[in-house]
Amino acid sequence: MILLSYFVVFPYLLVGPPTPLFYVYNSDLQSHEITVEVFDSHNESIFKESYELATEERIAQPKSLWLLLRWSMPLSKGKYTYWAEGEYEFKVNLDGEIKDTCRTLPHPWSSVVIDINKANNSDSPMFIGIITV
Repeated sequence: MILLSYFVVFPYLLVGPPTPLFYVYNSDLQSHEITVEVFDSHNESIFKESYELATEERIAQPKSLWLLLRWSMPLSKGKYTYWAEGEYEFKVNLDGEIKDTCRTLPHPWSSVVIDINKANNSDSPMFIGIITV
């Protein structure tokens, strides 16, 4: 119980609640359908959801309790490391045709940010990045 409080409760008191798994912002002038799928380091799908976002709509998908516990506890395979070893991959499908990916190391206070903006005159209609508190 002391170990659990050290790795879960103490960081919560220092930095605040964990950030969402990902944020999606529709900065475009039209609505879009977006599908986000998350794969763990063993290439197994752990999350898949589709959203219909209106103009200027935003969503934040919270991390599940299972992910938070898995990403917060040490001692994996006898060494001090996160249970969630390796990178996690986020695959994003926009309007059923455009696909982009982002790889990140798992962390309770790290989130992937997806910003849709087809009118930005760039090569890609969306930007995917990572923020960490």
